[in-house]
Amino acid sequence: MASDHNFEELEAPAKTAEELHISVATLRKYSLIVEKVTGNKDYYERTKQKSRLYSAKDIEDLKAFRALSKNADLTLQEAARQIFAVSDKKTEEVKKAAKMQKSVVTNTATVDADQVVKLLTMLQNTIASQNKAIEDLQKQVARVEAQSKKLIDRSHQLAEPESEDSKEKANNKDQEAAKEITEEQKSEQEAHEEILRKARENEEKRRKQQVEENIHRTLAQMQIRPKKKHHWWDRFFK
Repeated sequence: MASDHNFEELEAPAKTAEELHISVATLRKYSLIVEKVTGNKDYYERTKQKSRLYSAKDIEDLKAFRALSKNADLTLQEAARQIFAVSDKKTEEVKKAAKMQKSVVTNTATVDADQVVKLLTMLQNTIASQNKAIEDLQKQVARVEAQSKKLIDRSHQLAEPESEDSKEKANNKDQEAAKEITEEQKSEQEAHEEILRKARENEEKRRKQQVEENIHRTLAQMQIRPKKKHHWWDRFFK
């Protein structure tokens, strides 16, 4: 039967009919009777093309079924009931066990598949998180390296000795600044000297003017006639 044929070599209908010394059509008729009596349409194994396959036990049962129908003057259905009804209950139990086993295997495979999917999803999420963390870390490292490079370049500039051009420019600037200060001081000194010179000139002019005024006053005094003196008695004769 189907559940017992997992590890047995199964025969095709033509080969089975040849062993039973019947035609393929008669074998098909017997098989239909057996499936009807047992109430199991899947009593025999089948190929993907739905063609029946027969095990060694199936062939022995069919031989007994054929012999009983001939020798005991029984109909094919009655003979089938006597041969196949005995093993019918066992067959059903075996089929139920096979179905249960198949269901367990299927459920286990489904559970395993679900677990695998969950594990893969968790792994993908973990990898994505790690990639994001690595990317952020690389950005931070790049920023730190850029800042370090700027600091190093700045320190190199401060540590490098001044070039001749820089020194010459600095000296020129110092000379220009000193020249400007000297010129400014010179201008202030010249202005001071000019003020003093003007003061001296004014003082000289003032002195000359006083001298001239004194001279003119003396000459004028010299030109004035002295008053005639009168005696005291002259006032009585007026």
